[in-house]
Order: sequence, then C-alpha cells, then structure tokens
Amino acid sequence: MLIDWHSHHSPPEIIQTFVERTGQSPPIFNDRDSPDFSNRIQEMDEASVEIQLVCQGSTIAPDQLPSDQALEIARRTNDLIAERIAPYSGRLMGVITVSVVSIYGSVREIERMASQGFRAVQLYPRIYGGAMLDSPTVEPLFAKISELGLPIFLHGSAFSTRSPRMNDPSLKRLEDGGIGVLYGAVGDGEVSECVVRLIASGLFDRYPNLQIVIRSGGGGLPLLLNRLSWKHKGPNGEKRYSEILLEHFLVDTAGTNARTLQFLIDTLGEDRVVFGSDYCGAPGLLKRALPAIQEQPNPEKIGLLLERNARKLLRL
Repeated sequence: MLIDWHSHHSPPEIIQTFVERTGQSPPIFNDRDSPDFSNRIQEMDEASVEIQLVCQGSTIAPDQLPSDQALEIARRTNDLIAERIAPYSGRLMGVITVSVVSIYGSVREIERMASQGFRAVQLYPRIYGGAMLDSPTVEPLFAKISELGLPIFLHGSAFSTRSPRMNDPSLKRLEDGGIGVLYGAVGDGEVSECVVRLIASGLFDRYPNLQIVIRSGGGGLPLLLNRLSWKHKGPNGEKRYSEILLEHFLVDTAGTNARTLQFLIDTLGEDRVVFGSDYCGAPGLLKRALPAIQEQPNPEKIGLLLERNARKLLRL
C-alpha cells in the first residue's frame, strides 16, 4: 500500500477570494478538483494508495498580497483542507500552507495545524518576487518546523500574472507569454538553486534533523549530484554539498517512468525516494503514476521501500 506524498487541492473558496483580492484568476490545470473527496478516496482504493498527503495547489500565489491578506488565505486554506480530510481520518493527511511574507503568523499557523494532525509543511523555493528560502527572514519558520520534527515538501515556484518572472519582456515575446518556459525549465532551475543555497547557508548545521522532499523527481537536481563537489565548512568539519543533500533531501516519483525511478534510487539511494502522483482531482492521474513502480524488475520491493521511506518521514 503506497503513501502519496504529492497531491493538491485548490479550494474554490480560496480561488474566489484570490480573484476578488487580485483581480486575476490563477491558472487552473484541472477543473475536476472537487471539494468532495469521496472520488479521491475511490481512486486511491483502485490504485492501492493507502494514504495521501494533501497540500495547497501551487497556482495560488497569495504572497503577492499584503501580509495580513496572505496569511488569511493560508489559514483559510488549511481550515478547508482540514474540513475535507476529516471524514477520511487515516487515509488523508494535511500539509500546512504558510505565507513567507508573514513569518511569525506562519509560525503560529504551523503550531496550530500541527496540533490538528497535519504532518508536513509546504514551501516554495522563492519568496514572492525576491529572495530564496535561504533569506534570514525565513529562519524562524525553519526553527519551528525543526522543533516540531515536521518534514518539508518543497514544490516548484508558484507563478502568478503579477510575478516579475511572468512579466519578463524576454519571455513575453515567446508563445503563450513564455509560460511553457517558466513551468518547463525555470521552476526546476529555481528548485535546484534553492536546495544548494540552503546547503551553503549552513541551514542543516543549525537544524540537523530537517528533512525535505523535493517534488517530481527532484527536477534536474539528481543529474547535478556529481557537480556538487564544493565543500561546506561546518562546525564539524568540511562536507561536500552532495553529501549534505543525500542526508537531508528526498525526491518523490511524480512525473517519472520506470527507468527514471531506477536512476533516482541508484543515484540517491534506496532511502531517499518516496511515491508521489501530483494528483489534483483529475480522473486516472493516480493510476498513471503507478507504471514507474509496476514496470520495475521487482515492483514489490520498490513499492515497499517507497512506503517505508514515507512512513519514516511521517513517523507512522
């Protein structure tokens, strides 16, 4: 029975609030993202997925709003997800939505939702329109996450029509305003940069128990592992960036095929990969994530190690 680390829900109430506050509609990739989670459970049963972690849809970017409004959207998102997973205790678990433009409000939000049984925190690599997560302003967030022993789910950047990246003139001249470039390449590039910057900032010296799951096979980061030979100078001596990555980061299997999954296991190690589907309500999406496991020479072994890794992270 698999544990799905990568699934989304974009509550329609939040989308409506977002439109009212910003005058724009976030890009929605699936109009079947229903507040009724019974279909989600049915698909989980059909795909032999025991548990699914539910996080905010990444196309909602509330951090472009004033800090009080951004925090309000984060809190409301958490409440709606909590309400919708409640009837399915043991099958669905919440991932905490935060706002990095309201750090201390988000620290309180992590405490609040962790007390309600949410099991991880979702972060994006770039603070809206500016610095990455290695910014000193984010430190209290990492301190609280570490204190509570929660894993982090690191998604790609949440782009919006107000984002400086979306309004880059060099992208605007491309087809579809360059959105295909942003989603196809820029997002993965920002994830890779963020991970290496977190290592170089000494984050894991300060919080040695932090564990971070990178979405969708880690993007291009596993291919760069041999390039991460630079040595971090920590309090306990020098250690290569690649070694620190393998101690503190995992990847999920969303978007991978059987050969890619085997590469990830061979490169990162058997304890550094978890199952993920990128499910967002679209019918059949969970089943389409299964061949990466089913087409392995020993699918039962692979399924068991993915489940084991997820249970360890979630302390199940």
